[in-house]
Amino acid sequence: MRRLVWNELLPKDRYLVRMARPIGFAEMGFVTQLYLPIIGVESYALYQLLVHGVQEVSGASSEGTHRSLMLTTSLSLDRLLDARERLEAIGLVEVRRRENQQRDYYYEYLIKPPLSPAEFFADYVLSLMLLNKIENVRYSQLRQHYADTLGSQLDQEYSIVENVTKDFHDVFQSLKQSELEVKKGSERDQFLTEMDTSFPQAPMKSGYEAQVNHSLSVSSLRLYLPDNADSVKVLEGKSMELLFSLCHFYQLDSWGMGQELRDWTLYKSDRSLDGEVLRKRLVQRYTEDKLYRTAPATDTAEDDFGPGRLPEPGSEAFIRACRQLSPVTLLEKVVGGRISKVFLERAETLVFADGMQPEVVNALLLHTLASMQMELPKAYMETIRDSWKAKRIATADEAVKQILERADQRAQTAEKAKTGKKESAPVRRNGRAILQDKLPASVEWQLSQEKTASDAEKKQSIQDFPDLQKRLETLRKRK
Repeated sequence: MRRLVWNELLPKDRYLVRMARPIGFAEMGFVTQLYLPIIGVESYALYQLLVHGVQEVSGASSEGTHRSLMLTTSLSLDRLLDARERLEAIGLVEVRRRENQQRDYYYEYLIKPPLSPAEFFADYVLSLMLLNKIENVRYSQLRQHYADTLGSQLDQEYSIVENVTKDFHDVFQSLKQSELEVKKGSERDQFLTEMDTSFPQAPMKSGYEAQVNHSLSVSSLRLYLPDNADSVKVLEGKSMELLFSLCHFYQLDSWGMGQELRDWTLYKSDRSLDGEVLRKRLVQRYTEDKLYRTAPATDTAEDDFGPGRLPEPGSEAFIRACRQLSPVTLLEKVVGGRISKVFLERAETLVFADGMQPEVVNALLLHTLASMQMELPKAYMETIRDSWKAKRIATADEAVKQILERADQRAQTAEKAKTGKKESAPVRRNGRAILQDKLPASVEWQLSQEKTASDAEKKQSIQDFPDLQKRLETLRKRK
């Protein structure tokens, strides 16, 4: 079926080009050497045209119509749209469409920098696509061209590293507080406001980093389904929710999940997906190290969390690890690599069989590891699981609150036990405990009453008895 391009894009539609950050000469070489064989000459020419349309000095935006792009590139509208979409898919261009009240479209093209060679070759999909295009000899030449042999040798021979970089305030010690103060309404404040209004800067970011983004796409998953699968039943409702959860749990993208969905044995007689069979398959594939996984997008600080180091409950690192990491990634950071089948099944059961939120599962895993000497005993985890489910714990913050309250209760119990031990300690003589008979409760009460009366008598004086005091004074006078 022929594509109706005029329903998507018109030559009269205007466009504006922005840049995420300045793109250097070396990065343009990355596009030429690594991306060109994949995207083709037309997409490569369009990328170059858009990049050089932005002012190099200021990064100011440029604009035009798609008719001008067609004339410059000698491409028809459908070929121009195909070239742009290849740039979007590979992560070099991001497109936003704006619309006004007259239903006129204005396209905004955000130009993104390419991946570095290390990031490009680390991505399984991109590296294989390049290898299929240029074959072994050229691929080997590129790997050798971008290799860093000396840097690798330095890391191996000089493994002890110390950061001796000077801090800003260590160098600029003469900087005064008065130099950085700008009073509101002052002449300098008015000048700065005028500069911001009259000369707005291009929204480029020096810290922008290119990233591989093969997000979970329903349209791409549909291409991997076998003939005995119904795409409507597999990619809707609970089946789709399960696929999203599994992708987050194992850190899979569309391509990685699609490779697993190719297996025709995953589907029932009614052509729907069998979730239990898929879960068992992924557990087995992970154990055999055959899953095509992606690196996690976020990471926690190495000083707070890593092999042999667990974050403290309630700390920022603890909350960040619970919210940002999947249970598998969290356990891999604790172990320092791929985890065992037992650890994987413990976490997998909590998420998919027990229906707990991933961030709550992460809190439970960290608490169990800290309490049970880096082990995950099944009975202990099930006890805490039942307690948290009864209390309807649904967030990491609520889980941390329960952990801290339980720790306080244990500390108070231990303190009471320690105090009671001191009070009931036996009398010792020459290092040996002297056994003492315990009197009946009635006898002990009688003795305590007598002791109280005796103490009261000792505290009394003659002034408490006026008659005796008068007699004493009379005797003294007679004497």
